[in-house]
Amino acid sequence: MKLLMACWRAAGARCVPGAFILMAMDFVDDGLTWHSVGGALVLKPLLWAVMALGWAAVGVRSLRRRAGTAGIALSVAVLDDRQKHVLRPVRSSHGWQERVREELLASERSFLVAEKGREEVHFRWRLGRKDRSVWGSMTFDEPSGDVVLDVRDSEEFPGVAALGKGSAFTAVCQIAGATGLEAAPLVEEHPRGASGGPADPR
Repeated sequence: MKLLMACWRAAGARCVPGAFILMAMDFVDDGLTWHSVGGALVLKPLLWAVMALGWAAVGVRSLRRRAGTAGIALSVAVLDDRQKHVLRPVRSSHGWQERVREELLASERSFLVAEKGREEVHFRWRLGRKDRSVWGSMTFDEPSGDVVLDVRDSEEFPGVAALGKGSAFTAVCQIAGATGLEAAPLVEEHPRGASGGPADPR
């Protein structure tokens, strides 16, 4: 529900300029009458609010679909301009680090790739057919098998469902799909001494 409300606010913000233009046109055509003022202040804002809610629902559905491909839980944070996630290879085997690198380099969406040793790769990622792209980096932790993917939105994007938000998260999901990565499972924390039996009283 919080994500839907956040998308609704984003959709509403993008609707405001168009709504004001149409209201001004109505005043020019009909003049300042009680009927026109009532419609402009009550009925039309309500109509625009309903339309924005539908627009937001489309955005949430798109985000849910993208999150499912990378196994990332949905939250309001997926709308942030910067996304940082801990991922792991879907197929964990010897040489997984090099395989992820090769798949990143082989993708037609990646360019300006710069490697910093074996532990870090910086690149730009093209989200669609246009030249707009985001900055991204991968940091490898070979002993744990974790990959920290950091993506930063650096240009003006239409975003998910043209909401103006969610571009960085879209890139995260695309990169995860292209390189065979998915969200690392959360490790459940247990109190000290919890191992299926009673805690050590000492």
